[in-house]
Amino acid sequence: MVPDSRFVESTLSLSRDTAPPLRPLVAGTLFAVAVCAVAGPFDTGRLAFPSRLVFWLVLIGWNSVKWWLWYGWVGPRTGNRRMAVLAAVTGALLINASMPLEIDLMFRAIGKPMVLPWLGLYLTALMVAGSISALTALLRGPRGMVPVADAPAAAPPAAPVLAPSLLAQRAGLPDLADVLMVAAEDHYLRLVLADGPGTYRRPLVLFRLSDALPELAGLDGMQVHRSAWVARSHVVGAARDGRRWKLVLADGGEQAVSESFLPAVRAAGWLQTKL
Repeated sequence: MVPDSRFVESTLSLSRDTAPPLRPLVAGTLFAVAVCAVAGPFDTGRLAFPSRLVFWLVLIGWNSVKWWLWYGWVGPRTGNRRMAVLAAVTGALLINASMPLEIDLMFRAIGKPMVLPWLGLYLTALMVAGSISALTALLRGPRGMVPVADAPAAAPPAAPVLAPSLLAQRAGLPDLADVLMVAAEDHYLRLVLADGPGTYRRPLVLFRLSDALPELAGLDGMQVHRSAWVARSHVVGAARDGRRWKLVLADGGEQAVSESFLPAVRAAGWLQTKL
């Protein structure tokens, strides 16, 4: 029986695969620092140039880190255009909520405290965030899509090549065809893979079960517990455990079937072979 991960799955997990590429982000950050150091927005034009440069280097650098972390977190959930726009708008509202305080602290840190309108700072920061968010979306690009420009111009039409699922990439697999079971363990997923006749491999992958289930939907299997998915070929029988059912698995293990998934498991015929 694997631990209940309904709470754990909702906790923070970052993905470098879905965060913006670092090199272009660093280049864009340095460009923004240079522009602000020269233009002197937010009354920073009254500061000496070295102080102005340090001011914007720290402020913009810190906010670029926040945007990188934000997209590293929400990236796995932005599989379509509508979700990407929602992530950008939500990020702009949340990340810039602290911008007036950060600007005030920066002025105090360099020994030049100023009285500035917080609402004006926040609205201006939102406008800047719109540009940063658009740049970040361009740097990330739609997940799982191959640029049309990469295809040879004279190539004949061919069947689309699907990129490996994100779970398969994390596990170092070409696809998910050999996955027999997926079980949540804290922030990770324990995969059971067929590794030859009667042998199994059980890698641990940093991934959420809620994100893995859509990728497993095309396989012959089902979710049998809030923290476990099992392939049909991995089930060799079923047994009663008091008032509950449990599946007997090909690798010698067992997996409990929760009440909410019991009707689907019974309808699939998985409980007919009693042991």
